[in-house]
Amino acid sequence: MKLFVAQNPPQAHILCELLLSHNIQVEVRGEGMFGLQGELPMDDSSLPYLWLIDEHKHKQAKAVITEFEQNVSTSANSEWRCAECDEVNEGQFGLCWQCGHSAS
Repeated sequence: MKLFVAQNPPQAHILCELLLSHNIQVEVRGEGMFGLQGELPMDDSSLPYLWLIDEHKHKQAKAVITEFEQNVSTSANSEWRCAECDEVNEGQFGLCWQCGHSAS
């Protein structure tokens, strides 16, 4: 089931990895169309999206995405320290670049 339409492939992959870290099986689909920007109209049908494998985890997945979007909007410019490896990360990242641990 289509779960989330991303604005670009990096956003789709960041959210994919975040959901996978919460044991929610998703995959990125439709990113090949993104390279055709300018040749095709870019709307929800031609942007990359996350496909939820287990529909029973829809509510949990939506909660993780909502939390991620709230964190991005409120802390886009503030750094955070990873609770797992103590690495300092820029605010726009939801996962630690060093160990992959979630910012939340």
